[in-house]
Amino acid sequence: MSGTPFSIVFRFILPIFIMAGQWYLLKRTRRFLKTTPLLPQWLNPLATFSFILFNALFLVLIFSQLSPAGAPRLFLYVIVYPTYVWEGATFFIFMVLAVARLIRFPFDGLIRIGKKISPVKRKITTVKSNPNFERFDNSRRMFLKTGAVAISAYSFIGATKGIIERGRYDVIDKTVRIRNLPQEFNGFTIGLMSDIHSSIFMTKEEMVDYAAALNNVKADVIFVPGDFVNSRTEEVYPCAEAFSVLRAPYGVYGCLGNHDYYADVEEVAKQIDACGIKLLRNDAVKIQKGSSFINLVGVDDIPIGATPEAYLRNALSSVHNINPKILLCHKPYYLDSFDAHNIDLTLAGHTHGGQIVFAKIGRALITPASLVSKYVWGLYKLNKAQMYVTRGIGTVGVPFRINCPPEITKITLQSYA
Repeated sequence: MSGTPFSIVFRFILPIFIMAGQWYLLKRTRRFLKTTPLLPQWLNPLATFSFILFNALFLVLIFSQLSPAGAPRLFLYVIVYPTYVWEGATFFIFMVLAVARLIRFPFDGLIRIGKKISPVKRKITTVKSNPNFERFDNSRRMFLKTGAVAISAYSFIGATKGIIERGRYDVIDKTVRIRNLPQEFNGFTIGLMSDIHSSIFMTKEEMVDYAAALNNVKADVIFVPGDFVNSRTEEVYPCAEAFSVLRAPYGVYGCLGNHDYYADVEEVAKQIDACGIKLLRNDAVKIQKGSSFINLVGVDDIPIGATPEAYLRNALSSVHNINPKILLCHKPYYLDSFDAHNIDLTLAGHTHGGQIVFAKIGRALITPASLVSKYVWGLYKLNKAQMYVTRGIGTVGVPFRINCPPEITKITLQSYA
């Protein structure tokens, strides 16, 4: 990962941004505690100590080289997870305050301008001196302080709950109908698991459990579309060992994700191939059942700013038949291109289903992931093309999921009547 743009952003720019937000939040917290008489005074030094402690731990964790195989469980639960609960919760509080400040900014600006105009200034002073206004202002301040406490409690409880629930996965059964599906593949099953993110937040013991769970789906074929590691090459070794037990009658296949490129991608690919997951790197194979077959196509991760056409052309160069095509592509952004290349079904991940989902309205997910992809989770259709985006099993950024449990998927193929 060293020297990549991701490394620079992750190790330097992102921590600077986070520390600036933490400093702002500490100042606001100290001011809040000082101006709230009912709160004990010892909360102020406790808050300062907590900010210093957890941010120091966070910086150590960011800049250290912790191996996924070398992190004792006690260390994770006593040091690592509490640190990330703090960082995740306080970041959410900071964002709420920042949005509130942006909303107030134009109104505060108008008031500042008004105070420079004598008649307006006198009017503002008169209004503020009115007892009714004073009562209203006191009520408003109490409401805002109560809201701040509630948001803080919600943030810390939510982050803690997210860590506890990140290992409680769903097994989802999904039926997908495909045109021209050979009769012998009617009822053919696919086991799908994405975004493993081997790291200190996805230990070998956890990966062993997930591998067993995926085997227990008893699918005809297993697909793993990318992000085997989080960002470091050494993370691939426990991942390859854990998932070497995957077995399916018609094989185990995968493709690479963007996080696999943050490490030494060739070493990652070598180890994943060696463990029994055949990687399709802009390539295609036939899955044969009896006298019939379907085409399985896989592409490498498509970098941001690149177009998928070259990857798809290379992958499809050996496919010269009209049989159904199933594509493994880590990122789900390109459904229109998949449709243009007559891909019947694409299986993707990358979004983690949002990972942190604030609400669900119909099919719309209120999550930061929606800002970068209109395909977040579930089955999508465009003309004859279909795409299933799995929530995956791992995490990135923070080691928790909120309203978005990990997912193991069993897809059953059916032909159109």
